[in-house]
Amino acid sequence: MRPRPSIRALACLWLAALAFLASPARAQCLPDGLDAGPCCVSTFPTLPAFPPMNLQTVRFVCFDKCKPIANLSLCAGIGAPTPKQFGGAFLCGNYDIKVRVRQCGLNLTLWNGNLNATYSRNWQASSVAGAVNLTVWRFIVNGDMVPTINLPNNPTYRPACQPITQGVYFTGYIDYAYDCIANTWQVAWMLDHECDGVHHAPGTARPAPATGYHPTRSFNFIGPGAGFVVSAVNPLISNGPIQQGAVRRNDWSNAPMICNFEEPAQGMFAPIADFCQCSSAGNGQYNMSFVQAGGICNTKVSPSPIGNLNQKRLGSWTNPNVYPGMQTLLFDFGYLDYTDGCSGVQSSEWFEGAETIGGFPAFEFSGVQLGRQFEDMGSANLSATAPTTFIGAPHVVYYLLNFNMP
Repeated sequence: MRPRPSIRALACLWLAALAFLASPARAQCLPDGLDAGPCCVSTFPTLPAFPPMNLQTVRFVCFDKCKPIANLSLCAGIGAPTPKQFGGAFLCGNYDIKVRVRQCGLNLTLWNGNLNATYSRNWQASSVAGAVNLTVWRFIVNGDMVPTINLPNNPTYRPACQPITQGVYFTGYIDYAYDCIANTWQVAWMLDHECDGVHHAPGTARPAPATGYHPTRSFNFIGPGAGFVVSAVNPLISNGPIQQGAVRRNDWSNAPMICNFEEPAQGMFAPIADFCQCSSAGNGQYNMSFVQAGGICNTKVSPSPIGNLNQKRLGSWTNPNVYPGMQTLLFDFGYLDYTDGCSGVQSSEWFEGAETIGGFPAFEFSGVQLGRQFEDMGSANLSATAPTTFIGAPHVVYYLLNFNMP
């Protein structure tokens, strides 16, 4: 096994990263430094200071039996990501992000939330002909959204689990896109709360009673809301060879320096069959999928006998002038078997995250164009000291999957 870097070396990396946070915005259009490193070695990513994003449009969508029955246009404010702390020091790659959803034009708050954000990866993109002007950073997020008294007491808008669970668990992603020419920021994001068979199933953190909470209904926040067309039957789903992928682990035994370098990986992502997760009589909004990948440091990802990995269709952005461009969005979740190439530990992990297809052309920082299908998922684990699978409530992430297909 390759030796770990010294504490002094890690401290130097850390201080350099902190100095970068205070650097001018235009100097932040750089790679995160997580690629091309040795196996099983800790590092600290180079990340900018992300700003608050106010006055964001957002869609609130309720699906019933895999059909949209509510599609509300709301507004949201996303607070500046605040680095989490562990033992009085910054916890590598982990942030708190506050979210406020309100009625547009009114100071009437409907939802407040605090999200756990785990940094996933970054890349460049082109929204201007002849220029690669954007740098994008993606986070996997999870946390509780809490409705206020202003939200109608209607199960289409207020999930029926909420009076019991208080907070409603949501999970998804946030992209921060910085225009290195115009010196402006944009975001795209999605949060998902699934029907009882997923986020309130027996054995989850907040199981539904025998009478159920919302067995046929799932809920989503999607931003930007302007230009997003909801569709539970969009034919685009992930399908193809994983050619530009990576896996990465958070080594919680080394906290706060938990980040490891990316481990390049290849494999296959293939759809199997459409179905409705929330009703046997519903449309095929979901797709049961096959995922298998292997990394250069001997990490392996494969189907799990416990359950499936699924893709959930949500719709598409249609505005070619606003990030992320014309892009299809899905929520991905489910079980995968994971063999940690560093520790040798084999486990069945529950993953949740985002799938985006299309959008502005994306590139590696070397200039190589990336595939059009992006998969970013994180495992759901109980705590920094307990890797037990923890579904349907706020959690930490031990393993990250970053896959690209053509």
